Amino acid sequence: MKSRMRKTLALLLVLTFAIGSVSASAVSTITTKFDYVLQQIESNSLYTQDKGMSQSEIDQWNSYLTEHPDQFSKVINDYLATLDTHSMYLTKEEYEQGFSQLTGYVGVGLGMEQKPEGVFVSSVNRSGPAYVAGVQVGDRIVKIDGKDVTSLTSTDLSNLLRGELGTKLTLTIERNGTQMDFVLTRQQIQEEYVSSETVSDGVEYIRIEAMGSKNDLETFKQIWDGLDEKNTRAVILDLRSNGGGLVDDAWGMADAMIEQAGVYMGAIQWREDQGGLEKHYSTGGGLTLNEICVLVDGNTASAAELLTGILKEAAGAEVIGTTTYGKGQGQYHISMMDGSRLVITCMEMNLPQAGCWEGKGIEPTIKVTGSTSVQGYLQQLPALDTTATIRYGEQSEQVRALSGRLFLLGYTEGASDVFDTELLSGLRKFQKENGLTGRMVADPATLQAVAQKTTELGNGANQLDNAYYKALDLCKQAAAQPQRYTSLADGSWRAA
Repeated sequence: MKSRMRKTLALLLVLTFAIGSVSASAVSTITTKFDYVLQQIESNSLYTQDKGMSQSEIDQWNSYLTEHPDQFSKVINDYLATLDTHSMYLTKEEYEQGFSQLTGYVGVGLGMEQKPEGVFVSSVNRSGPAYVAGVQVGDRIVKIDGKDVTSLTSTDLSNLLRGELGTKLTLTIERNGTQMDFVLTRQQIQEEYVSSETVSDGVEYIRIEAMGSKNDLETFKQIWDGLDEKNTRAVILDLRSNGGGLVDDAWGMADAMIEQAGVYMGAIQWREDQGGLEKHYSTGGGLTLNEICVLVDGNTASAAELLTGILKEAAGAEVIGTTTYGKGQGQYHISMMDGSRLVITCMEMNLPQAGCWEGKGIEPTIKVTGSTSVQGYLQQLPALDTTATIRYGEQSEQVRALSGRLFLLGYTEGASDVFDTELLSGLRKFQKENGLTGRMVADPATLQAVAQKTTELGNGANQLDNAYYKALDLCKQAAAQPQRYTSLADGSWRAA
């Protein structure tokens, strides 16, 4: 079961049906759970529009399941396997385990970090009651329902903050030396999977781990709408290991990024009795960037592949990494009254040019595999002469030897032959953090310290992310080009 759940980790639509609210199917009457589940399959599967079980077969299975009720899941899954590879029937427990990105949890929406001084709030979910009440990142948790919890671990506190839907708790935090109480009502919380950071001048890194709810789309839009305020000129969009999620998130994210209105983004092929082919076009207005690089791998699937393909074919984005998973079909997730779920393939996704990628995946425009060890990277650099002095403005192999090592240590953004202002800034920071006198040159003492730190780093299992650094290099080059828009005083922007 686990391997099958991995194949359908990305859902596209979630429906909740109760007996009586079903559409027409070949099943004439509904008297058993098998009848109901079969009707849902025959009414919604992309592959049962013109076929279904005969009444004699239905009667035989009902008779069998009356005598062997423990075989219900196997019977349904064996039938679904004859239709496609993604449809399945799951118990409540199996579904919650396999689709935790969608079910979420009941709590107040806080992420926590354990420090020597106690447990601090590290994130506040914008869909949760803690965010609405005003709890902030950096708050120290000191009491729950009046009981001192400063000696508890973050795991212990997480268990206390979770509970039954609709129940209340009083959270006491400490902020700037002052304690504050918040009365919070536990509710269903959807995890947040979208984040961003500026990684270089004009370059923004956006990570989308999943598309679990509309909150992820809204978060993405807020990030994208704020890029002009940072004078962003290039974006790295990381979709690696993103198993997908809501198809509306993929359409919405792509639409927010595309500059021109009326661009064909692709289509969904439904059953004819559910609408047939549904085409999607951009509304336009996306920020005029110099470059978009999308990072993908073999675990980029479903809705994440849809977003990748749209950006590749309709927006000219570079796709960097390895061929994606190859899940171009989407499912309804139908809830049964006992909490079990029926996951039924109901449609195929189609890209503007390549069509449906089911079983094939999406090929990157730049293929980059795996990662490089620190030792492997060092072997590509010139040997560092620790007896010499490297001066500002110098251009040489020794500058590359120094800058490459400082890159490994996190002080520069890559190896360079020129000792420029960027390298000087990183060098001065290294000198300061390692107890050395800040100078305009890399003297022997500094070079020896760089060599020692690099050796220590290489002795570990540290790896360099090849795809990311390829994207960063392309985006840095693009960010060095003239900006294609002008930020306005009212917070908006206009194309240059």
